[in-house]
Formats: sequence, C-alpha cells, structure tokens
Amino acid sequence: MEHIGLKELINKCITGDIQMGKPIILTSKDRSQTTKVSFLNHLIKYNGIKQDLLFTFYFKILGFFNKMYKKMMSDETFDKFIQHIKKEWNVEENILYEHDFKLDNSRKTIEELLENMNILCRQFRELNGRVRNNNMNDVIVEDEMMENMDGFLESVKSLSTEKEEISGMIDPIIEDINKLNTGILLDLSMKDKSMYLEMSDVDENNKIPDNINISFLNYVYIINLIKKHIIYYRRILSKVNDISGNMSKYVEDSRETIKSKDNLFQLNPQHDSIEEYLRSLTSEYDTQMMAPAGVED
Repeated sequence: MEHIGLKELINKCITGDIQMGKPIILTSKDRSQTTKVSFLNHLIKYNGIKQDLLFTFYFKILGFFNKMYKKMMSDETFDKFIQHIKKEWNVEENILYEHDFKLDNSRKTIEELLENMNILCRQFRELNGRVRNNNMNDVIVEDEMMENMDGFLESVKSLSTEKEEISGMIDPIIEDINKLNTGILLDLSMKDKSMYLEMSDVDENNKIPDNINISFLNYVYIINLIKKHIIYYRRILSKVNDISGNMSKYVEDSRETIKSKDNLFQLNPQHDSIEEYLRSLTSEYDTQMMAPAGVED
C-alpha cells in the first residue's frame, strides 16, 4: 500500500487536511485495492514509530501544532477571532498546552521500569527454585542464599526508586493537562474558517488553514491520547508497586525462616500472580493503546 510520509502526515494533521479520528484510506500501487487504517496504526506500521516511543512522539506533534498557532497569532484575523472566543469563555490565559517535557532525556523510562520488573520476577522464581532444592543445613549454602536474598531486596528498593522517578515525571503532565481549558479548544474545533473571515470582514486569508476547525480537533485528540497513555502508565506503576511489594515481603519472611532453621516459607503461591502479571503487560498495552484507535481492514 502507498502510505503517507511521516512529515507529510503530520503536516496534514496540523493543517486539518487529515482528521486523526477518522480512518486514513490507502491505495495499492496498482490502484486495484484500498484499505482503511487508523492514524495510530499508520504511524506504527507505515511510518516506523515504535509503540514504546508513541508517548514521546505525541509531545513532538503538539510542539508542531503550537509552533503553527503561535505564528498565526501575529495575523490580525486569526488573533481577533481567538480573542473573541476566549472572551466568550472568560479565559485570559494561554489556551495551548506547552508543558516542557522530554521523555528522551529522562534517566529512566516506563519501558525500562517494566523490563526491570520482569527481571525481578525472574529472579524471584529462581530464588524460589533454589530455596526448595538446596539443603539449608549446609552453612555455605545458607550464606549464599542469604546473600542472594539480600541482593534481591536491594533490587526491589532500586525498582521503587525508579517508580518514584517516573511518577514525579508524569504527575506534573497530567496536572497541567487538567488545568487546560479543553472546552474552548472543542469550541474552536466547531468554528470553520468562514467565521474567522466574517468577524474581520475579509474575503480571504491564506495564513489560516481551510480546515482550521479540524486542526483544533486534532489538537484535542493528541492531548487525549497523552492523558490515556498516562492512565495506562499509572496503572502499570500501581501493579509494579503491588507485585514488588509482595515479593519483597515474602522474601523477607523466607529470609527470617531460613535464619531460624524452621520449615521454609514456601513462595510458590506467588507464582500464579507473577505469571499473570507478566502475561497481562503485553495484552493490556495492546488493548489500552491500540484497540480504541481502530484496526486495519
């Protein structure tokens, strides 16, 4: 299928020539077949944007939107209409979302956190197997096991630090988004170019895109995708917190049991929950992030 280049795709979304919420129709090179693909699927399948980089990419798209809108603010016709709408909504502050956020420069990403969580789960299973199969009456074996458990508990603490860093990174984003007046943006998404021209009593203005209303609708769409992504991240952070906390508790209990030479506390009951956690990560990501966007025919 002949697809749209990334630069052209984003430009068309910014100017409103493509509505992100509608399927994009692609045609085969011989013009004999067509297919419909969502905006997100187009980004991933045809433009090579990886799923784990979508969150960062959304902010880049918003930056392009903001750059165009700010440039247009110097146009009297555009600015006059925007100020009129702001007055109707009793809004004085900037209507754009301009959080200075670069996930690329963060020391830890959510994907690294998940990978470290998976490593921790594998370490947990390995610990359990060694505990069950080794003779704890052997002092050397016991010392080695205690050392492994101590190392595991340190890994849990490190993971907790990563989780806090990511929470501190995404919390300000959602706070700023919640302050944004999406009502005025949705209102602008229903105002076509003719209304801008009519207010300034002009026949034409080439500085304003013909589909300026769709442009604002796409802006809201991107902001909503960011919010949805953060909800997914927060859910994962909560799962990481729960599962790592449970593993830490059971390893600490087992450690004390080994030291006391009592019957060893069995970690097996945790296997099911850990396996379920690992299985849910991929399936939940696909369901949360991709399904609502539509599936290619």
